[in-house]
Amino acid sequence: MITRYKGFCPICESQTIFQADNDWFRDSLSCQTCRNGSVPRERALALILEEIVPNWKNMSIHESSPAERGISLKLREAGKNYIASQYFQGEKLGAMHGIFRNEDLQNLTFNDETHDVFISLDVFEHIPYPDRALREIYRTLKFGGVMLSTFPVRNYQVEAMRRRVDYSPDGSEIHLVEPEIHGNPISGEGSIVTVDYGYDLHKSFSCWAPFDVRVYRFADTLHGILGDFTEVVVCRKEILEEDDPRLSKMI
Repeated sequence: MITRYKGFCPICESQTIFQADNDWFRDSLSCQTCRNGSVPRERALALILEEIVPNWKNMSIHESSPAERGISLKLREAGKNYIASQYFQGEKLGAMHGIFRNEDLQNLTFNDETHDVFISLDVFEHIPYPDRALREIYRTLKFGGVMLSTFPVRNYQVEAMRRRVDYSPDGSEIHLVEPEIHGNPISGEGSIVTVDYGYDLHKSFSCWAPFDVRVYRFADTLHGILGDFTEVVVCRKEILEEDDPRLSKMI
């Protein structure tokens, strides 16, 4: 089955054709105008980024694990203060590997309040301890800054988070369910899914760090944002007064 129709891509900002050769639109409904194509979750993030951070090109942006297509390419080329990171296990954190800075989201080397925007596409489901990562992202965002992220949200699951993998004291993996592997832009072995997220994820995210959290869902034919797992999670680090009770969450 081939799906093909006209629309407008928020990444290349052009009238385009969206085309898929199967019904798993998340990975196959691509923009025929974007360089290297783009897929629905990337267009969803781009659409929300333009809506809530219209001046993003002049802001400090940290993107974790970018792809060589879609919104990641646009961020790299148009962002005046853009830095991309990957995690090279066993290498010195904070060091540069080509165009990437080596960063573990659970232990970032950036100073406090460094960036205006943090972006990740399909990263959070691979983090061993996402609560630690969220606190680190909060720490490194400026007040008023935002995190925009995509990752699979299981539509049959209400519980915010279910672990798929646990870790023994020596760091070895303990699989709690059948392993699920996704692609990895720097490794042919892929990345294991450590966590399944459910409908209530926004509640847990706002407890792990004092973000204000919104989850955007789509059935947007015009922009080619169709299919499963297109949610964009937006976490905003509001400007708080010293006596704001939300600050107690970080203590």
